[in-house]
Parts: sequence; structure tokens; C-alpha cells
Amino acid sequence: MRKQEQILSVIALVLLAGVIIYHVLSSPLTYEVTVEEGVTTETVVATTSVSLSLTDPEPGETTTASEPSTETATASPGIDDTGKVNLNSASLEDLKTLKGIGDAKAQAILDDRTENGPFAAIEDLTRVSGIGQKTFENLRDQITV
Repeated sequence: MRKQEQILSVIALVLLAGVIIYHVLSSPLTYEVTVEEGVTTETVVATTSVSLSLTDPEPGETTTASEPSTETATASPGIDDTGKVNLNSASLEDLKTLKGIGDAKAQAILDDRTENGPFAAIEDLTRVSGIGQKTFENLRDQITV
């Protein structure tokens, strides 16, 4: 009977952790900051990440639940919630986070966007000088429009 109790306890902890993670990740915190001198309003979205580790206790050892760790960061407007870089809103620094994109190619993307307007589809990235089909295929899963 002791083994069944341990199994049920682990299942309960996993389910509880799942519910907590779902609620934490599905509702970002939003803060509005207003500056007294002007009419500037800034909205900051805090992203919370939770880590959970379950290990089997040694015989005779009891387990206790610990509080999940959280950290906050501000999101970049050029990078969406899935971590993909948006070609139409990414900054130079956002573009440089892409594998194989350095200063020159990132600037070429920004220049193309300025000269030709927003990208209608991710495939339009190949219109940028220096970005061919092979580079595009390497970036396909990292970009969005």
C-alpha cells in the first residue's frame, strides 16, 4: 500500500505543477507606468518561467514541495511569444539573434524593409541581397511576419 501512496502523491504533484504552470504562463503580468512630467505611458509585460524537478525519494525519506522559481524579462517587440523573429518589426539587434545573420545581413534586411515595405510572407526574405535559398531554409523555423 505504501508504494501506491507514493505513486498517487507523485501524480498529484505533477498535476498540481501542471495547473500552476498553465496559470502562470497563460496570464502575463502587465504594468502601466505613467511619468508625471509628460504624457508618456509605457506598458511592460513580464514573462514568467517556472522550473520544476521531481526526483524519487530515498526509502524512508519524505518529500516536500518547493516554490517554483520565477524570473521576469521584458519582451522585444521584434520577437514573438514563441521566440520567432518578426521580419516586419525586428530591430537590428533582434535580427542578429538569428543564426547566420550578422551586422551586414541584418542591416540589409532593415534597408530592404525600408525600401520595399513590409514582408508579406517569410519567403520574401530571399529578396534581400545576400540571403539565398539555403540561408532562408536555415532561418525558416526562426522567423515570422
